[in-house]
Amino acid sequence: MSITFNIIGFILVFAGIALYAIYFKKKIYDYREEFSLNFLVRNLKYILIPVSLFIVGTLLICGGYYTSNVLKDIKESNPTFEFDKGMLALIFILLFFFDIFLATFLTIMFILLYILNKRETDKFKKILRIIMYSSLALCVACLYGSLEISVPNLLFPLANRIIVSKEGIWLLNNDTKAYSSLMERIGSTFKFEIALYALFIVSGACLVLYICDYKLWSIYGHHGLITTCFFIAFPSGILGARAWYVIGEWDQFASNPIRMFYIWEGGLAIMGGAVFGIIAGITVMIVYKFVNERYKKIDYLLLVDIIVPTILVAQAIGRFGNFFNNEVHGGPINESYFMWIPNFIRENMKYSSVHSGKLTDGTIYLPLFFIEALVNIGGYFFIEYGIKNLFGINKYLKHNYHADGSCVGWYIMWYGATRAILEPLRDSSFNMGTDGNFSNVSSYYMIGIGAFIILICVVLKILNEKKILVYQWQKYNSNKEEEECIKQ
Repeated sequence: MSITFNIIGFILVFAGIALYAIYFKKKIYDYREEFSLNFLVRNLKYILIPVSLFIVGTLLICGGYYTSNVLKDIKESNPTFEFDKGMLALIFILLFFFDIFLATFLTIMFILLYILNKRETDKFKKILRIIMYSSLALCVACLYGSLEISVPNLLFPLANRIIVSKEGIWLLNNDTKAYSSLMERIGSTFKFEIALYALFIVSGACLVLYICDYKLWSIYGHHGLITTCFFIAFPSGILGARAWYVIGEWDQFASNPIRMFYIWEGGLAIMGGAVFGIIAGITVMIVYKFVNERYKKIDYLLLVDIIVPTILVAQAIGRFGNFFNNEVHGGPINESYFMWIPNFIRENMKYSSVHSGKLTDGTIYLPLFFIEALVNIGGYFFIEYGIKNLFGINKYLKHNYHADGSCVGWYIMWYGATRAILEPLRDSSFNMGTDGNFSNVSSYYMIGIGAFIILICVVLKILNEKKILVYQWQKYNSNKEEEECIKQ
C-alpha cells in the first residue's frame, strides 16, 4: 500500500507543479496587461486545479510514510511507542494548510515579480506583499507544527536521501537499519538516490537567483540579466567546493587520485564553492560586458554589491543539508542550552555520521549547522541593510560614503570570521587537513583578503571623487535608445 501511495503521490506532485507553470504562463502571464483583482478571481480555477493535485499528492506521500515499515522500525527501537491516530489527523490538517499557504505565497510572489512590474499603485502592491509575507509566516508555522507533532512518529536519524527503486519511493537515512534492509531487498536491481544535501544546495542557489533577479529588475526594469552568470557560476561553485575539499583532504586521494572526481561520495567545502563561484560569476559578467550589447550599460560594481551578499542566504540553506547528514557538528553538549530550537532538530542532533549509537538523554551534539545558518542570515541583513544604509542609502547623510564593490570584501570578511570562530568548535572528525587546521587557517586569509578588497574599493572611490583616477560604470537610463539596447 505504501508503494502505491508514494508512486501516485509523487506523480500528482510533479503533475501539479507542471500544470501550475503551464497555467500561470498561458492564463495569467500572457494576459498580464489585462491583470486586475477581478481578472485574478476569474482565472483562479487555473491556479486551484494544479494546487489541488499538489495537495493530494503530498498527503498521499505522507500516507505512504505512515503505511510503510517505518513505524515497525520505530517500534523495534522504542518498545513503548504507541501510534496516536488523533495526532496523525492533526499532522494531515497542518500539511493541508501548509500547501495552501505555500501556493498563496508563491502565486503572489510570481505576480509581484512578473505580472505587476512597475505599472500598479504602491498601495495595491503593499496589500499583496502583506498577504505574501503573512502566507509565508503561516506556511512556516504549519511546517513547524507538523514536524513537532510528528517527532514521536519519526524515525531518527531523519532521512537524508530519496530512494527510487522497485520497492517504491522511500525517504531514509543511509545509517539506519531500514536503509540496510531496503538495500538487501533491492540487491543489484535498479535504484536511484537523491541526497537531500544536493536539494538544499540547489534550493539555496535558486533562492539567490530569485532575490538577485528581483533586485536587478527593480533597478533596471528587466528580468534575466544574471541568468547566464548563474548557470556558469553555480556549477563552478560546486567544482570549487570539491576542489577545496580535495586540497584540504589530499591524504584521502593521494593513493587513488581518480577518486577526486567521485563527487557523489560526498566531500564539499562551502568556502571553496563561494570563492570559485564568485570568481567565475564576475569573470563571466566582465566578458559579457565587452562582447554583448545587452550588458554594456550595467553598473557592475552595483551588480556585485547585489549578488555577492546573497550567497550567505544560499549557504544558510545549504547548512541544513549537513543537519540531515548528521555531519559538521560540534562535540556533545547539554541539551538544556538549546531548548529554544525545535524538538525535531534536538532529537536528530543526538546522532552523528561518524560516531555510532545515540547520545544519552539530555545531551546533543553542538548544532553548528543551525548556529552558522543564523549567523549567515544575520550577515546578509548586516551587509545588505546595515553597511549599505550606514554608508550609502541614508537620507541623513549628505554624501554617499559606500564604496561600490566593497560588499564583496564585507562578504569575505564576514564568512571568514564566521569560520574562524566556529571551526575550533567542530568535532575533530570533520576538520580538514593533515593537522585539522586547513579551514581554520584559510578563514584568517579570507578575513585579510576581504579587508584588502574593502580598502581597494575605498581608495578607488576617493581617487575617483578627487578626479585623480576617473572611472565611470555606466547605468541604464530611461531613454529609448537604451531601452532598445536591453531588448536585444
